[in-house]
Amino acid sequence: MKTLAFLLVIFVLFTFSSCSYILGLKSPTKIDKQFAISYLLKHDIDTSNVIFLKNGYLDTLKYLPFKPNWEPGFRPLQFKIFSKTENLIFQYSSCEGSLKHTLIKKVFPPINITSIDTAYFLTDEERFLEKPIVNTSDADYITLIYWATYTGIPGRHLLKKVGKELSKNKGNLIIYKVNTDDVE
Repeated sequence: MKTLAFLLVIFVLFTFSSCSYILGLKSPTKIDKQFAISYLLKHDIDTSNVIFLKNGYLDTLKYLPFKPNWEPGFRPLQFKIFSKTENLIFQYSSCEGSLKHTLIKKVFPPINITSIDTAYFLTDEERFLEKPIVNTSDADYITLIYWATYTGIPGRHLLKKVGKELSKNKGNLIIYKVNTDDVE
């Protein structure tokens, strides 16, 4: 009986808590770009292809649905893969469950856990970014990994794991790291 009550409490907490809360993510605080770059260097993460959100766009993302039929809200741990024609072919957030369910180690592109907006393009994504995505003409795939200093260990883990797995892909793949901190 105690086990059932415990599981019920966990279920209720999970149901009424945000994904960020469950993962132990902090709220964004104001930082500068140099702090974000230093953060990556401190944790031995490559600083090439780092892009920042436009000023104030983190708040905008909080009011948009992550995927079709999802409630609005920003998912801080996520990545997207776009094809050579710049259409969205893969989208993942840690709120969907374990990355292993995408079969990222076995197939490329990975398998979407839930449906995606196939009418979404890289240009749609660029409206949130400080600078446009460049040098993609030779790329077979363009990947955007969202990260922030406030995501701590889970964010660093996603950057490293996804970067490592996707670099095994035989096609020409470019990875951009989209910082979602509240940058001043």
